[in-house]
Amino acid sequence: MDERILELKRRARELSGKRPQSAFCLECAEELGHASGMFFDHPLMLRLQGDALGFLNEACGLGVEHGKRVAMDAAALVLAEPSGLNQEDRRRLALLAEMAGLLHDSLRHEDDHAEKGADLCLRILRGYPLAPEERVWIAQAVALHEADLPLAEGGPEAARLLAGAVHDADRFRFGPDIFSATLWELCECEDWSLEEISAVFPKGRDLARSFSGGFRTEQGRRYGPALMTEGVAMSEECERLMAEMLAANAPSNT
Repeated sequence: MDERILELKRRARELSGKRPQSAFCLECAEELGHASGMFFDHPLMLRLQGDALGFLNEACGLGVEHGKRVAMDAAALVLAEPSGLNQEDRRRLALLAEMAGLLHDSLRHEDDHAEKGADLCLRILRGYPLAPEERVWIAQAVALHEADLPLAEGGPEAARLLAGAVHDADRFRFGPDIFSATLWELCECEDWSLEEISAVFPKGRDLARSFSGGFRTEQGRRYGPALMTEGVAMSEECERLMAEMLAANAPSNT
């Protein structure tokens, strides 16, 4: 890989490491802690990680790490969201959200990946100790994780909350994550040059800006815009670093 890209990657991660913890991480620390415990210890999550690994651990693109982050944030959003659910039902729904979050991009490099991913969910989860409606809710959340419209208001509250949490957790990744982690996974996959990265880089910033008003859950609307703002600020600093590197390598006219 181009040494300039390795240096840019290092600087981007350094920028991310220096930023203060987000309000979401600070104010939802308990919920995130519970989500992390489920991801690494719950028998169903451990089983699902094994079953889904072959679909997530692709040679390129957004794989296990992206799925893990979406899974844990989706579960935390379910736990933090005001709802009419009791604690037991809320924790059960958080588990379902974590499962959907892990699986949401399992067929990302196929056309209509969300819809095909939903079908894959139903196949993978067929033998799991889940109620039939729980499997449907997970599949719906995967099918709609990139859609502009939420589930119909007339549907079950649990299904709407699960789908909204997965959608919002996926969009959270277009905050600082896109420039400290996700972008570099894509760069390594595509074997892009610094010039090519510079050309596509603004798309991530534009997505972060466009996502600021599209969150579905109350907690997503509370914390998401600030994460998008942080992502845009990081992108501007990364673009400045890229411009400096490109200028240093530009042929001289003298």
